[in-house]
Amino acid sequence: MASRINRTLIPVVILLCLLSFSQSTSANQAPTKNSYFPLMYGYSSKWIGPYGGTFVSIAIDPADPQVVYAGSYGSGVYKSLDGGNTWSLASQGLTNLFVYSLAIDPSHPSNIYAGTYRNQIFKSTNGGNSWRWSGSGMQAKAIVYNIAIDPVSPNIIYAATRGISNNGSPPWKGVVYKSTNAGVSWAPCLTNLGGSDVQDWVYSVIVNPHSHDEVLVAAHEYGPIRSDNYGSTWYSIDNGVSDYSGRSIAISQIPDYARTYYYGVWHLDTIYKSTDGAASWRPVNQGHTYQHVYSIALDPQNVRNVFLATFVNGILKTTDGGTSWQSSGLSIDHIYSVTMNPQTTSQLLAGTAGDGISRSEDAGQSWYHSNTGIDNAMVTSVVVSPSNSERLYASLYGGGIYQTDYQGDIWNEINIGLTDLFVHDLVMDPAHPEVLYALTDQGGLFTNDLNTGNGWIYAGAGLPLTSSIQPAYPPDHPFATLDMQEAFAEQSTTNFNPSSVHVALFKMTYAPSSSQIAYLATGGTGVYRSSNGGQSWLPAGLTSQSITTLAVDLTNPDLVYAATGTSSSLLVSTNGGKNWTSVSSPAIIYSLSASPLATGILYAGTGNGIYRYQAGAWTSLGLSGRIVTAVKLDPAHPGLLYAGTDKAGYYSKNNGQNWSVADENLIGQTIEAITVNPNNPSLVYFSTMTHGIFLFAFQS
Repeated sequence: MASRINRTLIPVVILLCLLSFSQSTSANQAPTKNSYFPLMYGYSSKWIGPYGGTFVSIAIDPADPQVVYAGSYGSGVYKSLDGGNTWSLASQGLTNLFVYSLAIDPSHPSNIYAGTYRNQIFKSTNGGNSWRWSGSGMQAKAIVYNIAIDPVSPNIIYAATRGISNNGSPPWKGVVYKSTNAGVSWAPCLTNLGGSDVQDWVYSVIVNPHSHDEVLVAAHEYGPIRSDNYGSTWYSIDNGVSDYSGRSIAISQIPDYARTYYYGVWHLDTIYKSTDGAASWRPVNQGHTYQHVYSIALDPQNVRNVFLATFVNGILKTTDGGTSWQSSGLSIDHIYSVTMNPQTTSQLLAGTAGDGISRSEDAGQSWYHSNTGIDNAMVTSVVVSPSNSERLYASLYGGGIYQTDYQGDIWNEINIGLTDLFVHDLVMDPAHPEVLYALTDQGGLFTNDLNTGNGWIYAGAGLPLTSSIQPAYPPDHPFATLDMQEAFAEQSTTNFNPSSVHVALFKMTYAPSSSQIAYLATGGTGVYRSSNGGQSWLPAGLTSQSITTLAVDLTNPDLVYAATGTSSSLLVSTNGGKNWTSVSSPAIIYSLSASPLATGILYAGTGNGIYRYQAGAWTSLGLSGRIVTAVKLDPAHPGLLYAGTDKAGYYSKNNGQNWSVADENLIGQTIEAITVNPNNPSLVYFSTMTHGIFLFAFQS
């Protein structure tokens, strides 16, 4: 995290300004324009948080549990030297920062392997201080789901991978690779699961700690599979298994229970157990179905204690070997990984989808965020209080809503009552600035009157439900997250559950000329309109379409623009959504922004730069060849535009004739949204997909 605001300098700056003013007005001279000195109050361009983000894997040093590594989706690897309380970035040399899996050599803990999303494996030989690519022999763009090191012969390593399907359907190019030289080179050892036309992939691979010639995998659609000869040959071990949607497999490390295995699945049955070395299995979910298990943690000291990382009910725990299960916290989170301190087993760390890392000191009875030092949050929007320039509200995809009263110095979550932390947008009621609306992925629409202290209340009267869940964005959309990518790959829903859920809500926009009229963009059910400030909603056309962005004209509340994010067309309504017309656009539209200065003018961020739409005509405003994901105009400075792309943030002082990178810190970042501080337009907030918020202090 960049240094915070130095508030001790504020009095000094004020004093200098007063002295300057006094000198310039001496001898009865009026101050000139040259003597004006804008007070910036110590603001400078920098990252301002909040902490958090998506963490798929966590690995604890077996020799020193105070040393912990966490693989993030977007920032690479973080390292902790105090058991996960605080973190620092350990990604030097990682050319791919989307880390899916981690493994530590038990014999030489300074040797660490990081499996990435689409760039094979990287290796560190110095405890994460530096990394080098180590994926020779693996397929191009391999996604490495899991890595297993032979505990007896650590030069032998297994990696579960999947390639990139050419057409979004099978064959999936699933391959388990084996290295016999500590990752210098790799060769396939398990291929063509389900046949050459399927090539199913493996999510989890482990080496039996009691018999290292035995290797087990959990396959995506073909259940548990085993090799008894170091991966040379394989056979199914599915006796008793009826749910083949494998995600994780684990074996007890306790010698007296060497034949106790667990197999976690994504769909109906949740968890299976074997007490005969996988000769047979039985479901032990005890009514906890459709939990979507992603990983399993077995207590190395007590065979009865098992923890499951799930996408539906947070952490599930049993203390009786699976006879009964209880929710053990984090129930609102999607959990990718749960890891136990091997020496102090009451200490647990959990990696979440969007909500960072959580820690428990009491075997899961209570949890607290452990994100200090982690800048990896996916921020979807920022709202500035109109009465306080330093009070910001931020929506996080997976982390809910956060508030700061100190321009990012300190953030506090304000999630009481919010049942879905995956927030696509946060909007302030223009007529009642104390009222916020949160648009979620599956929970619907929530409102929070900050004056009451009652927290978030469901406010989706009139909005639709659905019995199926589709990922928010297609896999090639710049905002597609890890869980969305995987849901498309497996051709199933992100949260396969027969109960009804709310339709995803992407954007909410008030008509600038009427605070009573608002529009909602939904995933799969078109546009909705409110005529009472957001209290209730009615359909406003484009039924069955997924609308990812929309805008309303400056003076005409019935002139509405929308786009799907998948086609090269602009959708226009001149009568408040009763009828829509499709207008061909220069490229796929990813973002829309109506001019805050003049009616009838629209700005569109597209897959080929930024355009202005006026009187039925398109005009290019630059950034050609770039995917523009966010557009914002400074209402206080005509001609000053801001644009966010999938790789940087930009600004133009002359209405798009020339563009400059806003700050080198934004190079490589996907920009989700841009917010101009209404009280101080020189402060601009770039919401990013993987690094939180960047405060850009514009200097004219």
